Order: sequence, then structure tokens, then C-alpha cells
Amino acid sequence: MAIPDSVTQLSAGWLSEALQTPIASVSTLDQHDGTTGRAALALQREDGTSQRIFAKLPPADEQQRMFVVATGMGEREARFYAELAAEVPVRVPASYYSEWAPGGEHYIMLLEDLEASGFGFRTASEHYSLAYVESVLDAFARLHSQYWETPRFATDLDWISAPPQHPIAPVLVAQAHEAFADQMPPVFSELAQLYTEHTDAIHRLWERGPHTLVHGDAHDGNMFADGDSPGFLDWALLAKTNPMRDVGYFLAGTVEPNDLKASAGTLLARYREALIREGVTPPDAAQMYCDCQLHAAYVWVGAVTTLAMGDAWQPQNYVLKTLERLHQSLEFLETAKTIESELADL
Repeated sequence: MAIPDSVTQLSAGWLSEALQTPIASVSTLDQHDGTTGRAALALQREDGTSQRIFAKLPPADEQQRMFVVATGMGEREARFYAELAAEVPVRVPASYYSEWAPGGEHYIMLLEDLEASGFGFRTASEHYSLAYVESVLDAFARLHSQYWETPRFATDLDWISAPPQHPIAPVLVAQAHEAFADQMPPVFSELAQLYTEHTDAIHRLWERGPHTLVHGDAHDGNMFADGDSPGFLDWALLAKTNPMRDVGYFLAGTVEPNDLKASAGTLLARYREALIREGVTPPDAAQMYCDCQLHAAYVWVGAVTTLAMGDAWQPQNYVLKTLERLHQSLEFLETAKTIESELADL
């Protein structure tokens, strides 16, 4: 079955075949492009029932499409929904159909419309309760323990690789530093200098084990609330790497800095104990904290490269507000100092 290239090609006939149910009509309720193309669709079945679904497919913008193909993001997420979504031990959107073409130029995902299902979404302006943060860490522990050093990475999960190192990232960090350094605290310049001068070495630090399956982009915009339980969407950056890629990313990028200062040690201990209950032998507490400090820098690189792109990926004011909070957390975690120390030991 041909993979549609745009929302206009999502006809009732094509959807009938994909969903294995007769569809009488389809209408587009909402459509927009970001990192990928998205559309909310209203389906009317021939039996008179209706359903809303969410479609993800390549973005219309040619430059953004080239980026998605080059990074493999669309193909990776489509494959997740086809092969892994039903087995991961965390809440994810239900997948009704997912397909991709080798190379990632064409892909399509038909997913649960979370808004229609009545689930809530978190925002960067929301103050997260300690109970909610703990529930996210508990979910990470379930996910990470299930795939902890799994031999499946050499068999059916061999398509899941380490997070890619993009040559454009240090270029964009340098551009953002030149444009915004005078508006930022010292930690911004410290991290920019470290990352642009030691890119390869920092990525080697991030690649240290232990290895498991990670979501890879665990910020508030990629989560939803199913009652008291967190759900995770946008799996385009899933990877095989150190579990602190999720934990450090989330704690530094989402939790209020003052809450992080008060609870970082307790939260990491909770996560570590949850892993042990799941049968995992994790690194000792000191090593885990060090890994958390290191991986907290990854969310900073993501935010700063986004900042360099203006409003193309995210509204610039949103990114600046995110960085304001993030810098406070990175200062508390002493991430720049830890990177310098770990680089000296390589």
C-alpha cells in the first residue's frame, strides 16, 4: 500500500485499507508542521460511528523534510509504533497503523488522538508536584529496567542505535552563543565553549554505559497525563544509551530549579531503588549522580540549537524561557564543572 505524502492524500479509501474498517468520509480538524507534519482527523465510518485520530507524516517544508530524513526521526518513530509501542511498560498513544519506506523519506503514523480521549497535557509554566516527578521517574525505571543491557539490541532491536551526533550541532551552538551570550548567565558561555571545543569527547562521555532503551526527548511537551500516570509521546529520538539521558534530561529541563535543589538526591535514590526492585544492578549512587550531571547538558544542547533556528522549530520566546530555568538547574548540578573534570580523565 502506497504511503501518503501529505494530509490531502489521506482519503477515505486509503484510510479504510489502513484501518481495516470501511470509512465513509474524512475531514481535517487541525493541521500544522513542526519537526514533523501533524493533523487531527475526524473519521465517519460507514456503520455510522465516528472517531478522531491523529496523523503524523513528513512536514511540508522541504528544508524541514530534509532534516527529518537525514536524522531518521520519522522512520525511527514509525518503527517504534509498529514494533515496540504495544510492549513498552509505559503509557503511549495507541497506534492504529504505522508504516515507513526504507530511508525515511516517506512515513505515516495513525495514532490515538489524546485530546479527544480527554487526557491532559503538561506545560513549561506548570509547577510540577513532587508526586508527579516521582511518577515520571518510576515510569522511567520500568522502561529502563525492561531493556537494561538487553541482548535484543543485537537481534530484533538492532535498529535502535546510540543517539546520533549531528555535525551541525556545534555550528548552531556557536551561532547561538554569538547572538545571545550578552543576554545569558556565565554558564551559557561555559557550556558553549566546552561543547564547541570538545564535541567528540563529550559525546563519548554521553555514550558510556550502562545501556538501555531511552525515550530520548523527555520534556514536558512530550508528555501527557492519563489520570495520575504520565504518558510519553514523540518517540522520534528513542535510542540505546545511558538511562540518565532520560533522567538527567527530565530533571534539569522540566523540574523547577528550587525543587531540584531540594530533592535531587532523594529523587535519584528513588529511581535507583526502583531499578533494583525490577531486578537491575545499577551503578552506585555517586556514578549515577555524575552521569545525571553529564546528561543534563544534552537538553541544553537541544535547547540552544533550537534557539539558533529562530522560530523555525519552537517559538524563540518559549526557548528563552526554557533556558532561563535550565541554566539555574545546570548551575546547581555543576554540569560544566563535571564535564571539565570528566574530560580531563578521558
